[in-house]
Amino acid sequence: MTQFKSMRLIKGLRFGIICILIHISQTCAAQTLNLYDAVNRTITNYPLLQERQAEVAAGKAHINTVEGDRLPSLKLHDQVNVGTANSEVGSFFPMGVVVPTAGAIRPENVSTAASGNIALSLLEWQFYTFGFYNAEKKQAEASLAVNQARYNSDKYLLTENIVSLYLDWLKKYRLLQIENENLSREKAVLDAITANVRSGLKPGVDSSTANAEYARNYITYLQVQNAYSTDQIAIANYTATDTAQVKPDTSIFAGNTLQRLLDVQPSDSITLAHPLLDYYQKQYELQLANNKATGKKYLPRVSLEGAAWMRGSSISPQDVYSSNLADGLTYSRYNYLAGLAVTYNLFDLKRRHDELVEGRYNAMALKNELQTQQIDLTKLSQQANMSYTNTVQRLNALPVQLRSAQQAYQQQVALYKAGLNTLIDVTNALYVLKQTETDMVLTQDDLLQLLYMRAGLSNQLDLFLQHFKQ
Repeated sequence: MTQFKSMRLIKGLRFGIICILIHISQTCAAQTLNLYDAVNRTITNYPLLQERQAEVAAGKAHINTVEGDRLPSLKLHDQVNVGTANSEVGSFFPMGVVVPTAGAIRPENVSTAASGNIALSLLEWQFYTFGFYNAEKKQAEASLAVNQARYNSDKYLLTENIVSLYLDWLKKYRLLQIENENLSREKAVLDAITANVRSGLKPGVDSSTANAEYARNYITYLQVQNAYSTDQIAIANYTATDTAQVKPDTSIFAGNTLQRLLDVQPSDSITLAHPLLDYYQKQYELQLANNKATGKKYLPRVSLEGAAWMRGSSISPQDVYSSNLADGLTYSRYNYLAGLAVTYNLFDLKRRHDELVEGRYNAMALKNELQTQQIDLTKLSQQANMSYTNTVQRLNALPVQLRSAQQAYQQQVALYKAGLNTLIDVTNALYVLKQTETDMVLTQDDLLQLLYMRAGLSNQLDLFLQHFKQ
């Protein structure tokens, strides 16, 4: 009965391995998506960068808007009215609802309607602002620079995300291959054990133990496959690519690409040109421009004022009301007025002082934030350099270990078939070989992650990605 159950288990597992082989063959037939193309597709299709590009375009348009503030104001106005014309001696502040009346002052109100019209033009031009217009334009240019720096910063971060995700996807693809190869070796061992058990050379417990080990490795394979598929979905969301039809490019490990990457010497210093630092630098410069504009905003304004108007009325200069209201539709008086005005609000001195104090503190905070970011990136660079040296040393030692593990596995299988060792010896050799292959993949992934991190910190991501271009 036990042997019958073992046979059923073997058949089930063989069906599983057939499904795995089908999946692997489909994956191998798929086209490859290299890292360079994955990054370019992400930058082209990801909505966040499109949003940032729109903000940059808006910043450029704002500069044109600000330059338009230099233009004068020229208003044209014409109106025709019918109503009474009773005036009174005295002055008042305009409130927007009191309509001004011009005419003779009488001891009584006259309810007779009179017609009139007026056409006027009003020119106002602040032609000298003690540098405010220039400061306002520089403020707009600094704001555009912030938008551009924000785009570059988000582009850098997005590139980092997709590179890290792609390398993780590549790692899991290679781990999936290791699990598949390990299942093939397990199957070969299982077949040998089954033949020996049937011939009576080995006890039946070896067959049961081998079946259990095979099932455990099959479950591990499914877990790795699930992790690979999860990254595959994430890559698809970033690149707008059907990643079910593509696989990661493993050619970097077959050629000399990895060695070329190792030959690149990144800079040890973090400069302000780095996209992450440049964004904070531009924010600081924008605050300085805001402070400059604030200092100019409350200075006096020198304006040219000009007006010309024509009026007509159905009331004669002798205060006689015409019975024909149409008489008020013709113009009878013409005037013009020109002047030079200087406007200054003394209470703006207090406002200017308060805003400048606030602006200086904001600038100080932004400068400190910039310095903090620079310290953090420098520390990260130092940690990456330290880990890089250690990782290279580990990677140089692994090939010897891998060759030894392969030889040990082959020897243990041969000894088992000759009846000179136990199943435990074979299982241990299988475990060591699989673990060594896994260590090789994980260490190479660590190295690639550190290489891209060092390239990114030294602002050489583009150079790093060129090595993955086909």
